[in-house]
Amino acid sequence: MQKLPPLRALQAFRYAARELSFKSAAEALSISQAAVSTHIRGLEDFLGLKLFVRMTREVELTHEGRVLSGYVETGFQELERGVALFRPDSDPGRLTVATVPSFASRWLVPRIESFQRAHPEIRLSLQPNLQLASFQGDGVDLAIRFGKGDYPGLESRLLLAEKLMPVCHGMLVDNKPVTRESLARLPWLIDESADLESSWTDFQEKLGTQIPDSSIILRVNEGATLVEAVLAGRGIALMRYSLVADLLKTGLLRCPMDISVPAEYQYYLVAPEAKFRTDKVRAFVSWIIGEVSSLRE
Repeated sequence: MQKLPPLRALQAFRYAARELSFKSAAEALSISQAAVSTHIRGLEDFLGLKLFVRMTREVELTHEGRVLSGYVETGFQELERGVALFRPDSDPGRLTVATVPSFASRWLVPRIESFQRAHPEIRLSLQPNLQLASFQGDGVDLAIRFGKGDYPGLESRLLLAEKLMPVCHGMLVDNKPVTRESLARLPWLIDESADLESSWTDFQEKLGTQIPDSSIILRVNEGATLVEAVLAGRGIALMRYSLVADLLKTGLLRCPMDISVPAEYQYYLVAPEAKFRTDKVRAFVSWIIGEVSSLRE
């Protein structure tokens, strides 16, 4: 095993490289500026090269310093992330769930009361966000993501294998049966909130006819907004079933043709492995798996 330089020296280098200031590094580490200089000089001696170009009032990283800075920063971030996984939960009674906004508004929020009734001891906080939670100081316990399940450094569990189907307001087709050809000629709204290109191709193949570009009147990059456009009768869309299941059951929307294709992306529960072992996350996971079972019927 190769010998590593002292951790304090690497810490001093990390902050000095980040701010290009020995003074700022000293303040961040609560040590003297002279101590920072000593640590960095020791690191340079250890490596046998210069990491900084020292000038009268400032310092600059050498080429070697810039390269090393990237590795050191990544290394400390991974170390901090690993330690955070096993740090005692500061608030075991609070559960923070980050999720895709459209899934939160169209499916999760209407059902969340049943979880709160079953677990009054857990204070639930929802964070609708398109960005994947980092689980590094953001307070998130669990994320629900629409993707392929490949989240490096995190555990992902399949929640729902999503399917796509054509959905519209009844007035768009005057509540009459439609043919495959007439379906293709309707005004179409396209969901660009996820990579659905292959699913769109699969749907047209299953439909047996191409939908002309002239039929596409609007593209929307947010699922809940697309649902509102369909509800307003603006057109027909290839929709994720989870977002329109309730609206189909109540008759507010309809599926004019019994045809569906599997979505390329699926819904996953995502978190560090240690988070899945906490009582509050286990309670939520058990509840939501039971709830999504209705979507498979």
